[in-house]
Amino acid sequence: MVAASIGSHVDRPEVVYADESSMIFESDTRPSQVAQIPFVKNSFTVIADTVRGDLDRGVLDLADVLRDGGLDANADTFRVMFHVDGALVSVSPRAKRALETEIGYASGQRMVGRGSGEEYWVVGRTDFDHLMLCRRHLRPKRAAKAAGAISHELSSLLVAASRPESGDVFLDPFAGSGSFTNARMAFPAKRIVYSDTDLERLREDFPAAVLKSREIEFLDEDALKLPSIADHSVDVIVTDPPWGEYEELPLELPEFLDATARSFDRVLDAEHGRFVLLIARRAAPEAERALAANGFAIGSVHEILVNGHPASVLVGGREAA
Repeated sequence: MVAASIGSHVDRPEVVYADESSMIFESDTRPSQVAQIPFVKNSFTVIADTVRGDLDRGVLDLADVLRDGGLDANADTFRVMFHVDGALVSVSPRAKRALETEIGYASGQRMVGRGSGEEYWVVGRTDFDHLMLCRRHLRPKRAAKAAGAISHELSSLLVAASRPESGDVFLDPFAGSGSFTNARMAFPAKRIVYSDTDLERLREDFPAAVLKSREIEFLDEDALKLPSIADHSVDVIVTDPPWGEYEELPLELPEFLDATARSFDRVLDAEHGRFVLLIARRAAPEAERALAANGFAIGSVHEILVNGHPASVLVGGREAA
Protein backbone atom coordinates (compact mmCIF):
# COMPACT_ATOMS: atom_id res chain seq x y z
CA MET A 1 0.00 0.00 0.00
CA VAL A 2 2.92 2.33 0.68
CA ALA A 3 4.35 1.56 -2.76
CA ALA A 4 1.00 2.38 -4.35
CA SER A 5 0.56 5.57 -2.31
CA ILE A 6 3.98 7.15 -2.27
CA GLY A 7 3.53 8.50 -5.80
CA SER A 8 1.03 10.99 -4.38
CA HIS A 9 3.91 12.65 -2.50
CA VAL A 10 7.00 12.27 -4.71
CA ASP A 11 7.64 12.51 -8.46
CA ARG A 12 7.90 9.25 -10.38
CA PRO A 13 9.39 7.08 -7.62
CA GLU A 14 11.34 4.10 -8.88
CA VAL A 15 11.37 1.41 -6.20
CA VAL A 16 14.80 -0.22 -5.91
CA TYR A 17 14.10 -2.41 -2.87
CA ALA A 18 11.24 -3.08 -0.46
CA ASP A 19 10.56 -5.32 2.51
CA GLU A 20 7.93 -5.35 5.26
CA SER A 21 9.31 -2.29 7.04
CA SER A 22 11.34 -0.27 4.55
CA MET A 23 11.60 0.90 0.98
CA ILE A 24 14.42 2.31 -1.13
CA PHE A 25 13.39 4.42 -4.10
CA GLU A 26 14.88 6.89 -6.55
CA SER A 27 13.19 10.20 -7.33
CA ASP A 28 14.02 13.79 -8.30
CA THR A 29 11.90 15.07 -5.40
CA ARG A 30 13.75 17.29 -2.92
CA PRO A 31 14.73 15.61 0.38
CA SER A 32 12.84 18.32 2.30
CA GLN A 33 9.64 17.21 0.56
CA VAL A 34 10.33 13.53 1.21
CA ALA A 35 10.74 14.38 4.90
CA GLN A 36 7.17 15.69 4.91
CA ILE A 37 5.60 12.36 3.86
CA PRO A 38 3.30 11.84 6.83
CA PHE A 39 3.05 8.05 6.76
CA VAL A 40 6.83 7.51 6.80
CA LYS A 41 8.37 7.07 10.25
CA ASN A 42 11.97 7.74 9.22
CA SER A 43 13.38 8.87 5.89
CA PHE A 44 16.95 9.26 4.66
CA THR A 45 18.92 10.48 1.68
CA VAL A 46 21.51 7.97 0.46
CA ILE A 47 24.87 9.78 0.28
CA ALA A 48 27.08 6.87 -0.74
CA ASP A 49 26.93 3.11 -1.12
CA THR A 50 29.22 0.16 -1.55
CA VAL A 51 28.81 -3.53 -2.30
CA ARG A 52 27.92 -5.29 0.92
CA GLY A 53 30.34 -7.76 2.46
CA ASP A 54 32.37 -7.53 5.64
CA LEU A 55 30.84 -4.69 7.68
CA ASP A 56 34.10 -3.05 8.78
CA ARG A 57 35.47 -3.18 5.24
CA GLY A 58 32.24 -1.67 3.95
CA VAL A 59 32.39 1.22 6.44
CA LEU A 60 35.98 1.95 5.39
CA ASP A 61 34.88 1.93 1.74
CA LEU A 62 32.13 4.46 2.54
CA ALA A 63 34.70 6.66 4.27
CA ASP A 64 36.86 6.55 1.13
CA VAL A 65 33.91 7.67 -1.04
CA LEU A 66 33.48 10.82 1.08
CA ARG A 67 36.96 12.02 0.12
CA ASP A 68 35.64 12.76 -3.36
CA GLY A 69 33.17 15.47 -2.35
CA GLY A 70 31.71 17.68 0.38
CA LEU A 71 28.55 17.38 2.44
CA ASP A 72 26.09 20.19 3.02
CA ALA A 73 25.76 20.68 6.77
CA ASN A 74 22.38 21.22 8.43
CA ALA A 75 23.81 21.43 11.96
CA ASP A 76 27.08 22.18 13.73
CA THR A 77 27.46 18.68 15.17
CA PHE A 78 26.81 15.12 14.02
CA ARG A 79 26.77 11.54 15.18
CA VAL A 80 26.89 8.20 13.35
CA MET A 81 24.58 5.20 13.76
CA PHE A 82 24.98 1.70 12.33
CA HIS A 83 21.75 -0.17 11.53
CA VAL A 84 22.02 -3.52 9.75
CA ASP A 85 19.28 -6.08 9.11
CA GLY A 86 16.83 -4.35 11.42
CA ALA A 87 19.07 -3.81 14.45
CA LEU A 88 21.64 -1.35 15.74
CA VAL A 89 25.12 -2.87 15.50
CA SER A 90 28.69 -1.92 16.41
CA VAL A 91 31.75 -1.74 14.16
CA SER A 92 35.44 -1.75 14.92
CA PRO A 93 36.88 1.44 16.47
CA ARG A 94 39.16 1.84 13.44
CA ALA A 95 36.30 1.75 10.92
CA LYS A 96 34.08 4.00 13.04
CA ARG A 97 36.86 6.57 13.55
CA ALA A 98 37.71 6.61 9.84
CA LEU A 99 34.10 7.30 8.84
CA GLU A 100 33.61 9.98 11.51
CA THR A 101 36.84 11.69 10.43
CA GLU A 102 35.81 11.83 6.77
CA ILE A 103 32.29 13.07 7.61
CA GLY A 104 33.84 15.81 9.75
CA TYR A 105 36.19 16.90 6.94
CA ALA A 106 33.46 16.75 4.27
CA SER A 107 30.81 18.61 6.27
CA GLY A 108 32.78 20.86 8.60
CA GLN A 109 30.76 19.49 11.49
CA ARG A 110 31.99 18.37 14.91
CA MET A 111 31.31 14.80 16.03
CA VAL A 112 29.43 14.27 19.31
CA GLY A 113 28.62 11.01 21.06
CA ARG A 114 24.98 11.78 21.72
CA GLY A 115 22.46 14.60 21.73
CA SER A 116 21.05 16.78 18.98
CA GLY A 117 22.67 17.36 15.60
CA GLU A 118 22.87 15.78 12.18
CA GLU A 119 22.47 11.99 12.08
CA TYR A 120 24.38 9.88 9.55
CA TRP A 121 23.35 6.23 9.40
CA VAL A 122 25.14 3.29 7.85
CA VAL A 123 22.29 1.05 6.74
CA GLY A 124 22.18 -2.51 5.46
CA ARG A 125 18.94 -4.32 4.64
CA THR A 126 18.37 -8.06 4.42
CA ASP A 127 18.71 -9.34 0.84
CA PHE A 128 19.89 -5.91 -0.42
CA ASP A 129 23.43 -6.21 -1.75
CA HIS A 130 24.61 -2.68 -0.94
CA LEU A 131 25.66 -0.99 2.30
CA MET A 132 24.54 2.65 2.37
CA LEU A 133 25.64 5.83 4.12
CA CYS A 134 22.54 7.94 4.67
CA ARG A 135 21.60 11.30 6.11
CA ARG A 136 18.46 11.19 8.29
CA HIS A 137 15.79 13.78 7.49
CA LEU A 138 14.37 15.94 10.26
CA ARG A 139 10.61 15.39 10.60
CA PRO A 140 8.14 18.06 11.69
CA LYS A 141 6.36 17.43 14.97
CA ARG A 142 2.61 16.79 14.82
CA ALA A 143 -0.10 17.75 17.25
CA ALA A 144 -1.40 14.99 19.53
CA LYS A 145 -4.60 13.25 18.44
CA ALA A 146 -7.69 12.46 20.46
CA ALA A 147 -7.80 9.05 22.14
CA GLY A 148 -8.90 6.36 19.69
CA ALA A 149 -8.38 8.52 16.60
CA ILE A 150 -6.75 7.04 13.51
CA SER A 151 -3.06 7.98 13.55
CA HIS A 152 -1.59 10.72 11.36
CA GLU A 153 0.46 8.08 9.53
CA LEU A 154 -2.42 5.73 8.72
CA SER A 155 -4.81 8.57 7.85
CA SER A 156 -2.34 10.04 5.40
CA LEU A 157 -1.52 6.65 3.89
CA LEU A 158 -5.17 5.86 3.19
CA VAL A 159 -5.81 9.30 1.74
CA ALA A 160 -2.77 8.90 -0.53
CA ALA A 161 -4.09 5.47 -1.59
CA SER A 162 -7.22 7.22 -2.91
CA ARG A 163 -5.11 8.88 -5.65
CA PRO A 164 -5.91 12.52 -4.74
CA GLU A 165 -6.64 14.92 -7.59
CA SER A 166 -7.04 18.70 -7.44
CA GLY A 167 -10.58 18.56 -8.80
CA ASP A 168 -11.84 16.04 -6.23
CA VAL A 169 -14.95 16.34 -4.15
CA PHE A 170 -13.81 14.33 -1.13
CA LEU A 171 -16.15 12.84 1.48
CA ASP A 172 -15.77 11.02 4.77
CA PRO A 173 -19.33 10.04 5.78
CA PHE A 174 -18.22 8.45 9.10
CA ALA A 175 -15.73 11.21 9.88
CA GLY A 176 -15.48 10.91 13.68
CA SER A 177 -12.40 12.78 14.89
CA GLY A 178 -11.76 14.08 11.36
CA SER A 179 -8.56 12.15 10.69
CA PHE A 180 -9.21 11.60 6.97
CA THR A 181 -10.61 15.05 6.17
CA ASN A 182 -7.68 16.63 8.01
CA ALA A 183 -5.20 14.47 6.08
CA ARG A 184 -6.92 15.35 2.78
CA MET A 185 -6.11 19.02 3.41
CA ALA A 186 -2.51 18.22 2.47
CA PHE A 187 -3.64 17.96 -1.18
CA PRO A 188 -5.55 20.46 -3.35
CA ALA A 189 -9.26 19.65 -3.65
CA LYS A 190 -12.41 21.20 -5.03
CA ARG A 191 -14.35 20.37 -1.87
CA ILE A 192 -13.70 18.42 1.35
CA VAL A 193 -16.75 17.21 3.26
CA TYR A 194 -16.82 15.95 6.84
CA SER A 195 -20.01 14.26 8.02
CA ASP A 196 -20.85 12.64 11.36
CA THR A 197 -24.04 12.57 13.42
CA ASP A 198 -21.97 13.24 16.55
CA LEU A 199 -20.38 16.39 15.14
CA GLU A 200 -21.24 18.75 17.99
CA ARG A 201 -19.56 16.58 20.62
CA LEU A 202 -16.59 15.64 18.47
CA ARG A 203 -15.73 19.16 17.34
CA GLU A 204 -14.66 20.03 20.90
CA ASP A 205 -11.44 18.07 20.23
CA PHE A 206 -10.77 19.42 16.71
CA PRO A 207 -7.51 21.39 16.26
CA ALA A 208 -8.10 25.14 16.03
CA ALA A 209 -6.63 25.20 12.51
CA VAL A 210 -9.28 22.71 11.36
CA LEU A 211 -12.17 24.59 12.94
CA LYS A 212 -11.05 27.84 11.30
CA SER A 213 -10.31 26.25 7.95
CA ARG A 214 -12.45 27.16 4.96
CA GLU A 215 -11.38 23.98 3.18
CA ILE A 216 -13.65 21.62 5.12
CA GLU A 217 -17.45 21.64 4.99
CA PHE A 218 -18.94 20.16 8.18
CA LEU A 219 -22.19 18.18 8.07
CA ASP A 220 -24.13 16.54 10.90
CA GLU A 221 -25.82 13.84 8.80
CA ASP A 222 -26.52 10.12 8.78
CA ALA A 223 -23.92 8.45 6.55
CA LEU A 224 -26.59 6.12 5.17
CA LYS A 225 -28.70 9.03 3.91
CA LEU A 226 -26.54 12.15 3.45
CA PRO A 227 -29.42 14.42 2.36
CA SER A 228 -27.11 17.36 1.61
CA ILE A 229 -25.03 15.36 -0.87
CA ALA A 230 -26.40 15.32 -4.42
CA ASP A 231 -26.48 12.09 -6.42
CA HIS A 232 -23.14 11.17 -8.02
CA SER A 233 -21.51 14.44 -6.89
CA VAL A 234 -18.60 12.90 -4.96
CA ASP A 235 -15.34 11.77 -6.57
CA VAL A 236 -13.78 9.87 -3.68
CA ILE A 237 -14.69 8.50 -0.26
CA VAL A 238 -12.12 7.59 2.39
CA THR A 239 -13.75 6.38 5.57
CA ASP A 240 -13.66 4.16 8.65
CA PRO A 241 -17.25 3.06 9.39
CA PRO A 242 -18.17 1.49 12.75
CA TRP A 243 -16.87 -2.05 12.92
CA GLY A 244 -19.61 -3.39 15.16
CA GLU A 245 -17.00 -4.64 17.65
CA TYR A 246 -16.92 -1.84 20.20
CA GLU A 247 -19.99 0.21 19.27
CA GLU A 248 -23.62 -0.49 18.48
CA LEU A 249 -24.73 -0.49 14.87
CA PRO A 250 -28.14 0.76 13.75
CA LEU A 251 -28.61 -2.54 11.83
CA GLU A 252 -27.17 -6.02 11.85
CA LEU A 253 -23.69 -5.96 10.28
CA PRO A 254 -24.67 -7.38 6.83
CA GLU A 255 -27.61 -4.94 6.54
CA PHE A 256 -25.43 -2.06 7.73
CA LEU A 257 -22.76 -2.81 5.12
CA ASP A 258 -25.43 -3.16 2.41
CA ALA A 259 -26.83 0.24 3.37
CA THR A 260 -23.34 1.75 3.39
CA ALA A 261 -22.60 0.39 -0.09
CA ARG A 262 -25.93 1.74 -1.38
CA SER A 263 -25.06 5.15 0.05
CA PHE A 264 -21.67 5.00 -1.71
CA ASP A 265 -23.45 4.06 -4.94
CA ARG A 266 -25.78 7.04 -4.73
CA VAL A 267 -23.22 9.76 -3.98
CA LEU A 268 -20.12 8.58 -5.89
CA ASP A 269 -19.51 9.65 -9.47
CA ALA A 270 -21.26 7.18 -11.76
CA GLU A 271 -18.19 6.54 -13.94
CA HIS A 272 -15.04 7.26 -11.96
CA GLY A 273 -16.05 7.31 -8.28
CA ARG A 274 -13.52 5.61 -6.01
CA PHE A 275 -13.17 4.72 -2.35
CA VAL A 276 -10.80 3.55 0.39
CA LEU A 277 -12.57 1.69 3.20
CA LEU A 278 -11.03 0.69 6.53
CA ILE A 279 -12.93 -2.17 8.12
CA ALA A 280 -12.47 -4.92 10.71
CA ARG A 281 -10.77 -7.87 9.03
CA ARG A 282 -13.54 -10.27 10.02
CA ALA A 283 -16.08 -7.98 8.28
CA ALA A 284 -14.03 -7.47 5.12
CA PRO A 285 -15.56 -10.37 3.09
CA GLU A 286 -19.08 -9.10 3.87
CA ALA A 287 -18.05 -5.56 2.93
CA GLU A 288 -16.59 -6.79 -0.36
CA ARG A 289 -19.82 -8.64 -1.11
CA ALA A 290 -21.94 -5.57 -0.39
CA LEU A 291 -19.78 -3.31 -2.53
CA ALA A 292 -19.73 -5.79 -5.44
CA ALA A 293 -23.52 -6.09 -5.25
CA ASN A 294 -23.72 -2.34 -5.82
CA GLY A 295 -21.51 -2.33 -8.88
CA PHE A 296 -18.13 -1.58 -7.35
CA ALA A 297 -14.85 -3.33 -8.11
CA ILE A 298 -12.20 -4.01 -5.46
CA GLY A 299 -8.77 -3.19 -6.84
CA SER A 300 -6.72 -4.27 -3.83
CA VAL A 301 -7.09 -5.49 -0.24
CA HIS A 302 -4.43 -4.80 2.39
CA GLU A 303 -4.37 -6.49 5.79
CA ILE A 304 -3.06 -4.24 8.58
CA LEU A 305 -3.24 -3.77 12.35
CA VAL A 306 -4.98 -0.74 13.86
CA ASN A 307 -4.02 -0.29 17.50
CA GLY A 308 -3.30 -4.01 17.59
CA HIS A 309 -6.63 -5.03 16.04
CA PRO A 310 -6.76 -6.91 12.69
CA ALA A 311 -8.19 -4.71 9.95
CA SER A 312 -8.45 -4.62 6.17
CA VAL A 313 -8.19 -1.73 3.74
CA LEU A 314 -10.37 -2.09 0.64
CA VAL A 315 -9.35 0.10 -2.31
CA GLY A 316 -11.67 0.26 -5.28
CA GLY A 317 -14.38 2.12 -7.14
CA ARG A 318 -16.48 2.04 -10.28
CA GLU A 319 -13.35 0.78 -11.99
CA ALA A 320 -10.80 -1.50 -10.31
CA ALA A 321 -7.73 0.52 -9.29
